Amino acid sequence: MKKILARLVFGGLILCPGQTATLSRQVVSYDIKARLSPETKTVEGREVLTWLNDSNVPVKELRFHLYLNAFKNNQTTYAKEEGGILRDFDRDRENWGSIVIREIGVLGGENLKPSMAFLRPDDGNAGDETVMKVDLPAPVKPGEKIALVLSFTSKLPKIVARTGFSGDFFMVAQWFPKVGVFQNGDWNCHQYHAWSEFFADFGSYHVEITVPAEYIVGATGKRVAEFANADGTKTYVHHQEDVHDFAWAACPDFVEFHEPFVLDGPRVSTDMILLVHRTHLGQKDRYARALRNAIEFFSKSYGAYPYETITLIDPAPSGSRAGGMEYPTLFTAMTTSWMPRGRFLPEATVIHEFGHNYWYGMVASNEFEEAWLDEGINTYSEVKAMARYYGEDRSYLDLAGIRVGDLAVQRFSVMTAERFDPVVKNSWDFLSADSYGRNVYAKAGLVLLTLEKWLGEDVMDRVMRTYFERWKFRHPTSKDFVRVAEEVSGQDLGWFFGPGLYGTNRLDYAISDLKVEDVAAPEGMFGDSGTSEERPARTDGRTPARPKTYRNMVTAARYGDWIFPVDVLVTFDNGETVRESWDGRDRWKRFVYIKNAKVVTAEIDPDHKLILDLNTTNNSRSLDQKRPAVVRATLGVLTWFQALLSLISL
Repeated sequence: MKKILARLVFGGLILCPGQTATLSRQVVSYDIKARLSPETKTVEGREVLTWLNDSNVPVKELRFHLYLNAFKNNQTTYAKEEGGILRDFDRDRENWGSIVIREIGVLGGENLKPSMAFLRPDDGNAGDETVMKVDLPAPVKPGEKIALVLSFTSKLPKIVARTGFSGDFFMVAQWFPKVGVFQNGDWNCHQYHAWSEFFADFGSYHVEITVPAEYIVGATGKRVAEFANADGTKTYVHHQEDVHDFAWAACPDFVEFHEPFVLDGPRVSTDMILLVHRTHLGQKDRYARALRNAIEFFSKSYGAYPYETITLIDPAPSGSRAGGMEYPTLFTAMTTSWMPRGRFLPEATVIHEFGHNYWYGMVASNEFEEAWLDEGINTYSEVKAMARYYGEDRSYLDLAGIRVGDLAVQRFSVMTAERFDPVVKNSWDFLSADSYGRNVYAKAGLVLLTLEKWLGEDVMDRVMRTYFERWKFRHPTSKDFVRVAEEVSGQDLGWFFGPGLYGTNRLDYAISDLKVEDVAAPEGMFGDSGTSEERPARTDGRTPARPKTYRNMVTAARYGDWIFPVDVLVTFDNGETVRESWDGRDRWKRFVYIKNAKVVTAEIDPDHKLILDLNTTNNSRSLDQKRPAVVRATLGVLTWFQALLSLISL
């Protein structure tokens, strides 16, 4: 009866769409029935896809992502780019992954399987089968829909790229034939690359997931029904509107928790669903607190979280490679049973991955081509949220008297990076995974934090809220973000975003030299008369003493190639201070002061606006500073910090 009722309820939803208000322009709808076989590590699926031609030109073919084929063998584009993670798969056939299309055709009409073909739009690699196309019997006109039916078998790999199985834990992601995005008169449907993520249109998902009865399932969207079957299995039914992907996890060792989250300003009401592996139950409260902080921060900072559920998946210990990944209304966390309280990995993972529901989920930019619009903006948000809830100077580590902030970690990542790639670039065109990560995550985040210092926090807050409200449930580009920033700030920011997003220039300003010289008293002959200078007489008949005069020279330098306006603060031994402004264009600028006082210190960027300044140890200088010792000390600290990060990272 429950199964029949669930089908009737969904039937009402799809037959009467006007009764349910949607937040997005829904281009696709998926009705999927899936059955997990833990023994064979496969998912048998049947999918009814309805696709709307939302363009102004007829469409003659449909293109699909078959992501699991990235793990089919060592000749795929993913395998070649990644360079080793699949090397052990050939030792055991069950480790490989794939997706096989058994049937594809127009619903109630023509069989399309004979026209199936694999495409390689990015690299021409004949060994890659992650993009498929089918020809349609007739073009789909603008504004028209077409419904297809597909049957498929998804073979899950040993967990890789946060997808697959480990023992009886299954992370089922990028697992079904997924239509690409038809945009600007052509298909945007990239191959699966080693360090790129995803791009898809918004729509609705109704998914029935059948698993062995002892398995607990967490999935995108709201669980609208669940029922036991006569064959010893159980079916979970999930439904969600206004999303562009669907993922799920299943494991018999999950313990399921539900906690309500309610916020008045702005109005948020959602069910926090935590599926915690039984070995990590001691971490459950940390997860819950971090998730509450995340929902509060993002809702108050950018806009209300609109969905009825948010699901946290805690992977099995042997499935840690599934940790730290995002999907609409669902994300995977990361911890260990022994995680110390002062190591904020679980908290940072929860805040970061939940944040993707904003910059990947609702603001659905193209992560294949402009990954920073998700990862970089999310890093910016993460740094701010972690500082707010866990302390700016200790939000990464607060253990045994050692304190490290999340911002310091991001700065260190950029400071030690090679200067090869800009932030905005096709994901697969970066030099390496390391270059990709340091640029689209860390550098992009620091670019926005620097922009915040330049514009002021109030202005930056308005930039971010405006960007989110204007572009949620759409597909913005980097140019759209720049336009919002310029509009809200009232400034032309091309000088900032040019090097920040599209260049490889480094930002490094310094006080390169500080010098004080005595100014000699006037002696000799002056003027046409050739007379000597006479000093005023003293009553005791002795020559009066002159006040000591000094020539103070402060040299500011630009060691990097990124030109940025900076201030210089100069302090003298009589307590006087002078603030100078420099446009930063020349390689150096010298400030000279003839005074009866000596310069004591000089500091460039005294308000610490240049978050992206790669070497802040040269930003200030004192008159008695011995530079070689400072350099040696700095290098020692950096070496210690690098060793520390390697020891405490997972």
